[in-house]
Amino acid sequence: MRGVNMSEKKLPKALQEIVTDFALADRREKLDLLLQYAESLPPLPERYQGKHEELESVPECMTPVFIAVETDDEGRLHYYFDVPPNSPTVRGLAAILYHGLNGATPEEVLAVPADFYYETGLQDAISHQRLNGFAGMLAHVKRLAAKALESRA
Repeated sequence: MRGVNMSEKKLPKALQEIVTDFALADRREKLDLLLQYAESLPPLPERYQGKHEELESVPECMTPVFIAVETDDEGRLHYYFDVPPNSPTVRGLAAILYHGLNGATPEEVLAVPADFYYETGLQDAISHQRLNGFAGMLAHVKRLAAKALESRA
């Protein structure tokens, strides 16, 4: 039986469900799940199209990745990712964050451990370079959450 990990207590419910799905999958299933997530990543909203200079760039990724965030009336965050369609692995990683963190509060996002993704077992399925990019995406998502929190004060 799998023990309760400390970070499970810190992950938003949607992200914890994603982590659990990946953790229970074998290597091949992890790759298939990642591709399914890649296909589920919605396009960047039109209001952000062609405005990369206004978005958060993720230079840690070799693939160009851009992130926008909006805060709703309840203070919950909504992230948008722009990742080229010809980069399915990176799109899948971005989609994990999209589906796992959209609707979370800044505090919930900031509480996500920087290495939470090790619980998914993705390190057995994708390259270390891709994991570094994923860590970079999470760091930028958290940076945007911190800025949203500051603007509330």
